This record gives sequence, structure tokens and C-alpha cells, in this order.
Amino acid sequence: MGLFDLVRGLIPGAAATDAFGRGTRLLEHRRLEDAAAAFDEAMAETEDPRQIARIWNKRAIIAVRLDDLPAAVDALIAAFEAEPRTASAIVTLGNLLLESGDVDEAVAHYEYALLIDPDDAAAHHNLGVAMVKRGRRAKAVGLFRKAARLESRSKRGRG
Repeated sequence: MGLFDLVRGLIPGAAATDAFGRGTRLLEHRRLEDAAAAFDEAMAETEDPRQIARIWNKRAIIAVRLDDLPAAVDALIAAFEAEPRTASAIVTLGNLLLESGDVDEAVAHYEYALLIDPDDAAAHHNLGVAMVKRGRRAKAVGLFRKAARLESRSKRGRG
């Protein structure tokens, strides 16, 4: 890492230098075509099954945002083929189940994701959303607080 990259890393939300990081940042800014291109680049750069699964999960999220459910499902299948125990892809599948109205299956997926990665902020948050749908507001508040703490800790670790 060069000096300028190191200095840029001090800026909150600084541009990522790796393809996956760039794709994630572009996805956060809803620049879907650019994000897809960055994830294609990231896919070409790795043979790590866990990273491949993470990339496919991001491709699934892009497909969801483009209202292309078949492409999202195909991308999730590819993620699970690369690495079946990928918490982020399990959370994304839970999100699709929750949106379809299957709260019980969504909860099962979020809980499974938390077994794999107890520090997955998105799993805590989305399980909280599911708890709200079940009418369990106190449980949801605890999950939202845990998600916020984990996300805050994660952001401090990036800077």
C-alpha cells in the first residue's frame, strides 16, 4: 500500500482500492452498472470460495435492486455453490423470504446466519425487522441496538 492510499484510508468513507471494496462502495451509492463491473473484476482476481460467494451475494443484491428476481436467485445459488456457509448470502435469502411474506423462514435464515457469524450486523438488523412483523417489539429493539453497535465497531475498524 502506497503512502497516498494509506492517507486516503484515514478519511471516513474513503474510496476502496480493491475491486470488491470499490464494488461495495458503488453499490452503496446505487451505481449498479459500475458496481457490477467492479464485482466482475473482483471475481477475476480471486479463487477463494468465500470471496467468490461474497461477490455472488453482491451480484444478487444488484439484481434485487434491478427488480430481476430470477437473476438474484441464480446469483444466490452460485454463492451457495461456492461456499454454502456464507452468512451474507443467507441473510440476502432471508430478505427475499421476508419480502415474500414468509416471516418464519426468514427468521430461520437470519438465525442460521448468526450461528455462522454472530457479529453479522445485517443479520441482527433484519432479524429485528422480522421480530417487528411478529409483534415482538422489545426483542426487535435489542436486535437493532446490537446491529448498531456492530456496525459502529466495524466502521471504526475500517478507518
